[in-house]
Amino acid sequence: MTVTGWVKARSVELGASLCTAGILIAGLALGVPFLRERIPETFLYSFCCVSAVLLRAAIDLAVRGTAFAARRIRPALRVATRLEPSGA
Repeated sequence: MTVTGWVKARSVELGASLCTAGILIAGLALGVPFLRERIPETFLYSFCCVSAVLLRAAIDLAVRGTAFAARRIRPALRVATRLEPSGA
């Protein structure tokens, strides 16, 4: 996956979570009865919805960075451990 593809995918996820949180908060502001009965849960779900996407992006970026670093180190290790056949 390219960098732009990764950014587009994460931005779609972030947009969806922000939309969901916005709908919940707007419903609370409009006075939707079942949301008004659960004000703390509504705010908690809105916060968790957005932070889960951000956490997933951070973990994904960390794993990709680690894999990239491992791929760059691996060829150097292969050269250092090459054995020459003996003439005996």
